[in-house]
Amino acid sequence: GVQWVDVRLAQLLLQFGHREQALAALHEALRLAQQNDDPACLAHALLWLAHAHDGCGADVWGRLSPAGEREGEAAERRESAQAALLERCLSRAQELGLRDLAALAS
Repeated sequence: GVQWVDVRLAQLLLQFGHREQALAALHEALRLAQQNDDPACLAHALLWLAHAHDGCGADVWGRLSPAGEREGEAAERRESAQAALLERCLSRAQELGLRDLAALAS
């Protein structure tokens, strides 16, 4: 489905350093996966969302943290968000029997 196209697009965008566009594609993939009852796509999108929150695909022209936020605070916030996303991904992967994805998320 279209949700998988959005996941693949996000992967490509992250490779080229377009983090914000990749995040938008991942959020769209999550929405479509939920709408189309596609739990496998949902789990994969969560994994890539965690990678994006970890700084993968940082925009070439900007910092990852919002303006005015200290870098230490931004790093803590990203680590917390990434841990929560990885836990959700791991849980879904285990429920669905997606061992490869579970290994990547752990």
